[in-house]
Amino acid sequence: MLHRAALRLIIPHLDDVAAWRRARKTGVSDEAIARLSDTLPEVVTLALDGWPAPGDPGLDESRVVAAHRCWRAGGSRAEVAAALGIPADRLIRQLKSGESDLLPHRLTTSDLRKRYGWSPSATGLYRRKGVLPPTDGRDGTRGWWWQESIDSWGRQRELLWCDACHHAFISPSGLGEHRTRMHA
Repeated sequence: MLHRAALRLIIPHLDDVAAWRRARKTGVSDEAIARLSDTLPEVVTLALDGWPAPGDPGLDESRVVAAHRCWRAGGSRAEVAAALGIPADRLIRQLKSGESDLLPHRLTTSDLRKRYGWSPSATGLYRRKGVLPPTDGRDGTRGWWWQESIDSWGRQRELLWCDACHHAFISPSGLGEHRTRMHA
């Protein structure tokens, strides 16, 4: 029954599997491939890797559950790696390559800069002035927010967006100055 269900998930995407394989070989994550194909990352993984074998020795469910609980409780990547029984640098490499994913997503100041088009100095200024919400936790020396915290802040904040370059601003004067300097 599970194999039939898996097949039903994959059938609509059979024509895409070859492109998915090429994309993955170039370093594109299963999550990114799934977004482009309007499907779930698990469907991409299932199509490319097949159904996991029963009792796969690489998967210790109790460790995965413990790691997930650690992550949800705000644990660092090193603590999550310890819960999984792997070295922290291996987990970090897997996260960067897209081989692994920790959910829900946490955002760093780097992620905010990409999302809103801010410079490092603007991001630092917004943090110091209390424009950004307090971080939800720390991973080593880096602060982070749950994605939902930033999404909620963004909905409440009424950010002003530059139509030309899609950068966000917190004040009309900041947006006006940007437009004059960058797009005039």
